[in-house]
Amino acid sequence: MNDHELIREIITGDQQAIQQLHERYVDRIFQYIYIQTNSYHDTEELLQDVFFKVARQLDRFEGKSSFKTWIFKIARNVVIDYYRKQKKERQSISMEVDVIEHFSGKDESAEDTVFRNFHMDELLESINKLPIHYQTVLHLRFIEDFSIKETAHIMGKSVLAVKSTQRRARMALSERMNMEVNSR
Repeated sequence: MNDHELIREIITGDQQAIQQLHERYVDRIFQYIYIQTNSYHDTEELLQDVFFKVARQLDRFEGKSSFKTWIFKIARNVVIDYYRKQKKERQSISMEVDVIEHFSGKDESAEDTVFRNFHMDELLESINKLPIHYQTVLHLRFIEDFSIKETAHIMGKSVLAVKSTQRRARMALSERMNMEVNSR
């Protein structure tokens, strides 16, 4: 059952459809929020806020974008509201290896796993040193696999702004990784 069918079922009162939709997105939204807050406790609270807002606003979902884009936009707004209310300074994001490994292959040799993890650690260390908006665009585009248009919608930016930010983020990441390789 696709997202739009699940939403129709939820609106008619199907509790099982609610559970299915929640299970489909809870881990991805959790990872996105965790990367933004770097706090497990805050992430759990914000995750509840996201799904509460989704439940309250589900009847207003028009289907102009995918449900995935819509829910990530809500998650982004919840994180922005959280920082506004708390007046916290954004801390450096720690994109953890297990977040990335969740999306990588499991059918590989032990040698390949060690080699991949070594490079993954270097990559994550470099990503964590980038500015927050670079980290966000890289996460949405390459971890969550959103299109440029969807990423723009989620981030509240134009398509051109996202393309530019993505290009600068990739260049900055490449430069950082080259510097680290050359300094060894």
